[in-house]
Amino acid sequence: MLRHAVIAAILPLSLAACGSNSTDAAQEAAASNSSGTAYLARIEQMNENERNGVLFRAISDAGRACQGVTRSVAGPAMRGNPSWIATCEDGTPWVVSINGNGIATVSAVAASTPKAG
Repeated sequence: MLRHAVIAAILPLSLAACGSNSTDAAQEAAASNSSGTAYLARIEQMNENERNGVLFRAISDAGRACQGVTRSVAGPAMRGNPSWIATCEDGTPWVVSINGNGIATVSAVAASTPKAG
């Protein structure tokens, strides 16, 4: 019986602790979610190897065939968003445009056919 009383006393305390942690986590996430311009500025400040990693992740997440990005250069703005031409290890180029929310759009370079792989 004493055991049930102890569990009953601890349960509200543990739930209260979970509630405060989730609130703190939500506030921390909101504080760390910087504006889109800050996100884009960080990408633009990266060296080519770092940027290649970000672009590879975007290409991979889009389900495109790419084993790694070996080269990337700034491309034309697409719908007002910066873009980069990323070349994969097999030579296939992709245009990766990233909007202010950090959402990437990956498309094939015009007049190029992605290689099967």
